[in-house]
Amino acid sequence: MIQLEKIGVRDLAYFIHQSGDLTTEFFTNHDMLAGSRAHDYLQSNYSEKDKAEYYIKREIEYLGKKYILDGYIDGVLNEDETIIIEEIKSTTKDLDEITIEYHQEHLAQAKIYAYLYALENNMELINIRLTYISIVDYDVKSFDMIAKIYDLEDFTLNTLEQYISWLNMLENSKNLREETIETIKFPFESERPGQRTLMKATYQALTNKEILYCIAPTGIGKTMATMFSALKTLKENDKLFYLTAKGSGKNAPLDAIRILSKKGLKIKAIDITAKKKICNAKMGHCNPDECPFTKDYFSKLNQATKEIFDNYDIFSEDVILDITNKYKMCAFEFSLYLSYFCDIVIADYNYAFDPSAHLIRYFEDDSYKPKVLVDEAHNLVDRSKDMYSAMINEVDIRVLRAKLNGYKPSIRNDCNKALEILDSYREYLTTNTTLFETSMNNDLNVILRNLFQKCDQIFEENKKIKDKDIALESYFKIMDFLNISEVYSETHRMIIKLIDDQISINYFCLDASKFILETINNSIHGIVFFSATLYPIEYHANLITAGEGKYLELESPFDPNNLDIIINSKISTKYKNRIDSIDSIIEAIEIVTKSKSGNYIVFFPSYAYMNMVIEQITEPEYEMIIQKNNLSEIEKNDIINKFKTTTNTKVGFFVMGGVFSEGIDYIGDALSGVIIVGVGLPLICDENNLLKEYYENIYQNGFNYAYTYPGFTKVIQAVGRVIRDYNDKGIALLMDERFMYNEYQSLMPRHWKNRKVITNMYMLKKELKEFNK
Repeated sequence: MIQLEKIGVRDLAYFIHQSGDLTTEFFTNHDMLAGSRAHDYLQSNYSEKDKAEYYIKREIEYLGKKYILDGYIDGVLNEDETIIIEEIKSTTKDLDEITIEYHQEHLAQAKIYAYLYALENNMELINIRLTYISIVDYDVKSFDMIAKIYDLEDFTLNTLEQYISWLNMLENSKNLREETIETIKFPFESERPGQRTLMKATYQALTNKEILYCIAPTGIGKTMATMFSALKTLKENDKLFYLTAKGSGKNAPLDAIRILSKKGLKIKAIDITAKKKICNAKMGHCNPDECPFTKDYFSKLNQATKEIFDNYDIFSEDVILDITNKYKMCAFEFSLYLSYFCDIVIADYNYAFDPSAHLIRYFEDDSYKPKVLVDEAHNLVDRSKDMYSAMINEVDIRVLRAKLNGYKPSIRNDCNKALEILDSYREYLTTNTTLFETSMNNDLNVILRNLFQKCDQIFEENKKIKDKDIALESYFKIMDFLNISEVYSETHRMIIKLIDDQISINYFCLDASKFILETINNSIHGIVFFSATLYPIEYHANLITAGEGKYLELESPFDPNNLDIIINSKISTKYKNRIDSIDSIIEAIEIVTKSKSGNYIVFFPSYAYMNMVIEQITEPEYEMIIQKNNLSEIEKNDIINKFKTTTNTKVGFFVMGGVFSEGIDYIGDALSGVIIVGVGLPLICDENNLLKEYYENIYQNGFNYAYTYPGFTKVIQAVGRVIRDYNDKGIALLMDERFMYNEYQSLMPRHWKNRKVITNMYMLKKELKEFNK
């Protein structure tokens, strides 16, 4: 039996007829529940003769091929025995400004539904109603018309003809994908040690819809292994997500796809770049109502999509910018839209797991079957908690009150009420640094939601607002806060603080594992978490997927003798001993740099500690490269480029867990060694102590979960910069007595088995001389 091509009426209408600008409404009307409630409100007033959400399906033959058009009509109304097909659209826009041509795709959707209904019921004339409802006050505005079935048929078939050409492009791409995935061979003549094991485990996890954690040391070729085996599992409607923690992490999967493409793979892949980085308007703050790249965005979308799809297979940042600059379109929104039609999506973690991220659409729509690879997965412990936390403070409320003063509807009263609630904590906080509550403040949530809806209306109805970008920044913080209030649970705490005389409220997530696991169980068809630093693996599984999943640990393919691990067990870098440690750290740097010329990095647990040491260095015989806070992309690349030369000895002074401690390969002579100052413990603070208390109750291992394990993960990442290839050779000096504690010894990777222990600088000189022979 031949399966007919099924086309959703909404997809058909929107792809061909979408029009208009990208407006604030597009970005701010994220509350799908508000739109749904508005629909429900209208439909609840239907009479007994009216039908809501009427499903219609009709077989249409065109150009010798049959298609099924289907969808849900919002309303089939019976008014005095006259049938009216109603299409409902919710909006925050002033209804007086809406015309029947406001968004042509809305009218197109109504026309196509009317045609299908008229066909089904042998009608020659049919009434159509396009209704807009304000989600702010539920006012409505309707446009009525009467159409002949012949006119609707011409319109529908013309729309279908244009859409079929696009479907043919998709079909050709799909066929090429399936053919080349089946025939593509592993791109290298030989496999690296451990690579075959990882490929088998990945294939099994994605085939059987399992959760897999893998400790995959550098050199195994984990990117190609996971990518290649994942591709072999892809079936119809499968979509592969390769998730990374940082922008630099996208280079490896992109390179792997390019290598496979040269070997014959035909597949559509996209790199989703962060909005601030890919923004072709370079506005600093996203303000769609003033951005030239939002004008007629939807009107250009169809043609731009066809052009990039027809000419490229890998939609990289550069390719997307070339196309969007040509059409003068928003590059970020275009990349999100393109991802619908791609087989591989390379993106940040939040596009899969953040409850407010755009690509969450793939994880709520069962028409897609996402398979997921999570690189550098150790980062997801903290990142997931951040995704499910949100904070606002008095400044956010005051900014909105000031910037939107005088606009209608007035927000002053709501702002004042919100400030009163925040101020009610002031007396307690004058004598206590922090207040912890298990429940959130529901009164504040109600006020902020009213405020949020009024701001929606203001932004939509007023295109020219002074300092609008500043107001939008506060507005989006409130939106995030309200989103988190919707998922607030027993794993959250409300933290109220008074800092610089400003009160802040944080809905702080202690453990996001149940949310991540829920997404996996409901939407993901197999997932692999991999990293070189998933130590201990049970800790990561507990805090990412609530303990669910299989484990795999692979051996490092590198000769362990090429990495000289040296532990200085007679130095303490604890906070109380830091001043006393400075001279020993400076002396160690001098000994290491004199033992062999080259490039070195000293990793510190904080900027403060690093600067304490730097201030005491006088007349160094090496070039100092110092990491500053909040480096730009240009400054970061300048520092990386300095490590590509070895004409003189250079020492980088960097912070553990920062941009230079993971995701960057210092291959060959680019790095001769690292010095690790301390065990990387996170800052001792109220939030981390709250985590410690929570983890102690759940896992009876509070300090390790909150402090030891996160800190040592940063240590392993920093040491991992030294050996990036089979011929690399270098040293790692670990400076802290705690590295000799049993807890830390048990966390050390297997390939650190040849580690040495020193107690003085003479032993360090001797060990380095022996290693560098």
